[in-house]
Amino acid sequence: MQFLKATERLMPILRNGLLVVCLIYIGGSWFMSSGAPDLDEVVLKHSLGNGSSIYGARDGQGGATVGFSYRYYVHEDLSNDQEILTMLTSAHPFLKTKEPSVQVSEHEGSLRLDIQGEVYEYNSYALEGLGAVKVVMAL
Repeated sequence: MQFLKATERLMPILRNGLLVVCLIYIGGSWFMSSGAPDLDEVVLKHSLGNGSSIYGARDGQGGATVGFSYRYYVHEDLSNDQEILTMLTSAHPFLKTKEPSVQVSEHEGSLRLDIQGEVYEYNSYALEGLGAVKVVMAL
């Protein structure tokens, strides 16, 4: 009988200890993970004609369990794909999508982005400094 009483008192302590260990493990994993994307392929280059370009890059950070995501940036003109991938790793994308099929076209002073598939994130702050270019998004 005393064994059962001791076990009943010990179970909440063991359960709480296991919870603390799990929370420390999850918090440590999150804290130690890198926030930088793993850009491995350039999927879009579109010059804006003002010394800047729109670049699209594939992010393979998810590994084998998560599909690719695609990030789109406005950045000063860069010369080759390796330089693009290196410089964009530390830049902030204005668009994150699931599909690489973003089409860029210009018509009467407007920049048109046609997007197929899911959009994870969109921020217009990168597009505000483009001057007289008007951006039209078509989802």
